[in-house]
This record gives sequence, structure tokens and C-alpha cells, in this order.
Amino acid sequence: MKNPFRPNFGLSPTELAGREQLTSEFDLALAEGIGSPLRTTLISGVRGSGKTVLLNEFENIAASNGWVVIRAYPDRAMISDLIEVTIPRALSALDSHPIPPRRKITGATVAGVGIRTEVVDTPTPRATLITALRELVAAAEEHDAGVFITLDEIQSADTDDLASLATALQDLVRDEREIALAAAGLPEGIHAMLNHRGTTFLRRAEHVVLTPLSDEAVARAVRTTVEDHGRQITTEALDDVVTLVKGYPYLLQVVGSLAWARATRTESLTIESAHVHDIAEVAIQRMYSHVHAPALHHISPSQFEFLKAMAACSTPVRVAEIASELKTTTTALSMRRRALLDAGLIHAPRHGVLEFSLPYLRERILEEED
Repeated sequence: MKNPFRPNFGLSPTELAGREQLTSEFDLALAEGIGSPLRTTLISGVRGSGKTVLLNEFENIAASNGWVVIRAYPDRAMISDLIEVTIPRALSALDSHPIPPRRKITGATVAGVGIRTEVVDTPTPRATLITALRELVAAAEEHDAGVFITLDEIQSADTDDLASLATALQDLVRDEREIALAAAGLPEGIHAMLNHRGTTFLRRAEHVVLTPLSDEAVARAVRTTVEDHGRQITTEALDDVVTLVKGYPYLLQVVGSLAWARATRTESLTIESAHVHDIAEVAIQRMYSHVHAPALHHISPSQFEFLKAMAACSTPVRVAEIASELKTTTTALSMRRRALLDAGLIHAPRHGVLEFSLPYLRERILEEED
């Protein structure tokens, strides 16, 4: 039996866990019409929280409603690619044809038998993002649809390009055109983008922060995935999976995939508690390699010292305890604290208190101390 779990970043799972309300609200926004808040959505969350998967679901919903879906890619050529490649291809897919070139009379044959014509090239103004999008939206509206733009990994995009995209979007919204945008990124990417002077319009966007899944959502997704693909899972094994996953969508797919593979190796049609126990360390090591390592790569030595001091305390931990551990003041730690909050490595469940945002990050940092 083929493994139904998909532990690769960006791949949509066979069973979406815990995001049903968001997808339902987005579907409603397309039907609601111009002015619906969810037609401009910013999605933020830590690595592995399901941002790309949610974008994929939004794209599927838009496409099923007949909308034209285009992706913007956060590289240096984002705007030029949209103007020169992505939007023209979308227009072509809509069977939109350019206006044929004008002709002028250049001479006449004897006795009025006919008229000779030639094609005259008419200089066309260089396309801008606004004009290109306006043309695509007009073509989509002829099909009783709209244009839905998605942008993933927003923290990797040039802020000036984001400003250009925001300006074009605002222009079309002001003209009451059928357009929508959903962008996803790490918390610091969303924060930096909203602080840019050219993206003021996006500050009014609906901001969706992806929080951990509930235990019920994890259990339901795992059981449904397993049973829909020909196997069973015991109550004890399901409880063990929920405990190991800690509400983290990426881990749900990793643990499910490894437990399924372990059951395959033992030729069992039922995933047992022993299968989950056997793969627990492997799952956590994947968190270390695929999530923790890239998350910690860009932080400064002083920020890592903050995390080490935080890990040394019992969590949730008060900022005053971290200051005491580092022999400094809470005021002196404010910039480091802010940077780590923006990076999504920690969060504040209440004022003056901090927790690690990523499962097993505290354990990872404590292991490095040993």
C-alpha cells in the first residue's frame, strides 16, 4: 500500500487538518464580492505550520470557482516575470487575442480592381504591472471570473517589488475589479513588508496567523488518512502520535509517514503503539535537520545566547528570569527578544512571558549545551 502521508514542505496532504474554517471563509469571500476582507490575505506562521499548504488550498478553491490563478515568485525578477511571462500565459489560456494591427491604404490598382494594403507597426507603450493586470482582470471578468494572485515566502521578496504589487492591487480594488491576493511568509517577513512605506494598502489586509493544531484535529486527520488508505490505527497509537506531533502540521506528516512505513516493514495492517515508539527519535531528528537548523541559521550569537538562557529555565519563562540568567536587565534584552519574536522562534502567550514556538527546539538547544 502506498504511503498516504506527505512529509515534504509545500506538498498538500491528502487530509487537511484544522484549517477548514479558513478555507470555507475564503470560498465565501470569492462569492461575497468586491470588498470582502479575505480577498486580500496575509498568512504568517513558523516553518512547517502549513502556510504553503493553505495557499495551495486557496488556489484550488479559486480555480474551482473559475478564477484565473497566477503565482508571483519572490525573486529579483518577480515583477518582470509577471509582466512578461505569467500574465501573458494566463491571457493566452483565456483565449484572449490581441487587436489586429491597423492597415492603411498605400496605393490603388488600375480601374479600381483592388486596393493594396500593408501592415503598419504601431508603437505600443511598455507594459507596467498595473496595465498588465488590468488587461488580465478584464479578460477574466469577460468569463464571469476574477484573478487570484498568490505569493509564498514573502520574506524573500524585494520590498520595492512588494510595494509595486501592492500599488497595482490597490489601483484595481479602487476601480472595483475582481482581484484577490494571498501572500504567506515567516512572521519577520510579514512584519518587514508591512513596515515598508509603499505597502500601506496591505496593512488593511486580513492577517491570518497559523497557530498549532488542536489534538482533536491531529487525531482526526491521522485516523482519516490511515483508514481511507486501507489500514487501521489503535487508540493507543493514535494517542502516541498526537503527543509526538504537538499540534505541528509538518510533524503530523512526518510521524504519520514514518509510522506507516514502520507498519509496512512489520507487514502489519494496523499501526500499533510500538510502531510509533520505534520512529519517535527519527521524527524528532528530522525536526532538528529540516526545521530547527534553517530557523537558527540567520540568528546572531547574542540572540542564540538568549535562547540558551531561555532553554535553561522552565518554560513558559518570564523575561526577568532570562535577564537573571544572562546577568543583565530586561530592557537590555528588548531588541533580542523582539528579533526572536519576529523570527517566529519564540512567542509571548501573555505579557512578560515567553515560550518556544517550534516543538523540540528547547530540547535541541539543551542538547547542544551537553
